[in-house]
Amino acid sequence: MKARKRSMYAFLLGFCLFLLVLPGVANAALPYWTLSSDANGRWIWTPDAFVPVQAWTGFKDPEDLFVAEDDAIFVADTGNDRIVELSPTGEMVRTFPDVSKSEDGKVTNPKEQLRKPEGVFISKEGEVYIADTGSRRIAVFDRNAKFLREYVEPKDPAMSKSYSFIPAKLVLDRRGYIYVANKGGYQGLLQLTPTGQFAGFFGSNKVPMDWIQTLKRKFYTDEQLKSEQLLLPGAITDMTVDANGFIYTVNRDMRDGQLRQLNSGGVDLLGNLNFAPWLVPPNKLSFTSVAVDKNGIITVLEAARGRIYQYDSKGRLIFRFGNASTGEARLGLFKRATAVGLQSNGNILVADGELGDIQVFKRTEFGTKVHEAVTLFADGQYRKGEPLWREILLRNANYERSYQGIAKADFYDNDYEGAMNYFSKAFDQKGYSEAFWQVRMNWLMKYFALCMSILVGLLIVVFGGKRLAVKLGWYTPKRKQATRVDRTTLHGWRESARQAFRILRHPVNGMTEIGEGMRIKLTVAFIIVILSFGFTLIGKAIANFIFVETRFQELNLWTEAQHFILPWFIWVIGSYLTGSVLKGQGTFRNVFIVNSFALMPIVVINLPAQLISRVLTLQESVIYDLIVNGMYAWMFILLFIGTMCVHNYNLKEAIKMATVSLFTMACLWIFGFVLFGLVYQSVDFFLTLGEELMERVA
Repeated sequence: MKARKRSMYAFLLGFCLFLLVLPGVANAALPYWTLSSDANGRWIWTPDAFVPVQAWTGFKDPEDLFVAEDDAIFVADTGNDRIVELSPTGEMVRTFPDVSKSEDGKVTNPKEQLRKPEGVFISKEGEVYIADTGSRRIAVFDRNAKFLREYVEPKDPAMSKSYSFIPAKLVLDRRGYIYVANKGGYQGLLQLTPTGQFAGFFGSNKVPMDWIQTLKRKFYTDEQLKSEQLLLPGAITDMTVDANGFIYTVNRDMRDGQLRQLNSGGVDLLGNLNFAPWLVPPNKLSFTSVAVDKNGIITVLEAARGRIYQYDSKGRLIFRFGNASTGEARLGLFKRATAVGLQSNGNILVADGELGDIQVFKRTEFGTKVHEAVTLFADGQYRKGEPLWREILLRNANYERSYQGIAKADFYDNDYEGAMNYFSKAFDQKGYSEAFWQVRMNWLMKYFALCMSILVGLLIVVFGGKRLAVKLGWYTPKRKQATRVDRTTLHGWRESARQAFRILRHPVNGMTEIGEGMRIKLTVAFIIVILSFGFTLIGKAIANFIFVETRFQELNLWTEAQHFILPWFIWVIGSYLTGSVLKGQGTFRNVFIVNSFALMPIVVINLPAQLISRVLTLQESVIYDLIVNGMYAWMFILLFIGTMCVHNYNLKEAIKMATVSLFTMACLWIFGFVLFGLVYQSVDFFLTLGEELMERVA
């Protein structure tokens, strides 16, 4: 018995020790998540692509770093007024200026002295170009730290007199032209010839114009516009140049175009993308630094949140990782991330201006495989990259880019049905359309003759058989005689349903009969509203994948109801209230009925339209758009006619009434949002108060 108790005590003691060890194990994990995004722009978790392995210290306010072709690392050690050259493993090689050669530790040539340098670039010839920010010049050294020349502010009448030459970052193109990011400048990159002459501004950002600013420019006088706060475009904070000569810039306080790839004409080849779709305007995202590897993979740094983003050559997100420090000094966290650089082995270097160090992020096996697969995909080597994509899927089944890579491989192997399957998983509508076009073409080539023979045979049987039956006297067609029916006396389920279909053929007469007192079952009107919403949802389920914005499985029923039923119901309320004020004759019951019946085009057309979409490709999208847009146009026409007839308005009065109804809708929307906000705050206040009271009582 005692032995059993001892063993139980030993077990409990061991379990307690295990619990004490658990927090230490958890703290050993990386201080950030590695994420990517799916085709809908939502975040998805991925295995770690980069892990921090070490930090190189000994710097003061490092603002820039550059990795040369031989993997030598140059750091703008701004706080120490120097440029530091490091070996690929982080050992110091030399400094610029090299004061170690002088006896007293000071520079012998005053022009060698640097003051707060913030940018560095190594040319193809090995010359070290330094943005000597504090001295307002560009200093050039050779690789042995010997001063060669300097570039000062160019004197050119084309430059504004208020322009101040304060270089912060710089790059050189193949011609030897210098592109300078001026500190706080909004004009774009300053271009200098190899001899230092002014050559113009390059790649300037545009001022974002919203509808309010557009109206101001249209209606304000010159004096009023002058009194407005001057809107300036976002400034370029950093840039780099790739092996093909394209210049990449990152920009501050931009709603889109935060990262740009500029050709020789200054055109953004990335298409002015929004790299922060999760941020709701007017919130903006500011990138701090950018680097591009030999395969076109772009790495950018966001200082505010301490995040590192990697994109492929088309601007599609590959990974996001890193985090801002909340007080603790830990690898992978940043106080003020200032610059990013890339080594040839795939490692990422990040300078931290506040911590005064450079953190080294080593690429993991998963990150290496993704980079290899992305590079093969960009080069069009789809079959070679397929094994990599399949291996990536084994590690992360949510990485949708893998499905696209496999789909491309199947497509070029003529396995179009397999490609369609993987394109749909990757939500690649263009690729799916191309594969479906091939599948449809193969099917038509195989069965076209048979289908046409059956169709011609059916036409002959139907039309020829009817004529033969009439000729032999077996069938006598009956002629319908038009009879006028007083529909205001009709009532019941059947008559109400018939009236709903009647307005499709005779909208004015049908709506007028309802306004004149035809007794429609209110339940039928409710059923039409429910059917129209239900058929809309079913249509999104059966529609061709290439014509939907979101997967059906990802739709939210409550959100869909808000987008469909709520605007319609607010229109009904607004129409009735406006009609009451403008001496309309429609009761709320009749207003509700005619607006319900106006939804009949959705009930009749939507499902056939979505079924037709299943045999169409993106090249025939005009057919689908024509049907769907025609359906909604028909619905809006019926809404207008129903409003006019139920209130007994003429055309002019109906237009006036519809305009006022739209304004009333807007007012109801605003009132609803305000009311919802007040109710939410009130409920939250009382819940918080109740929790505090319960805590005090307890």
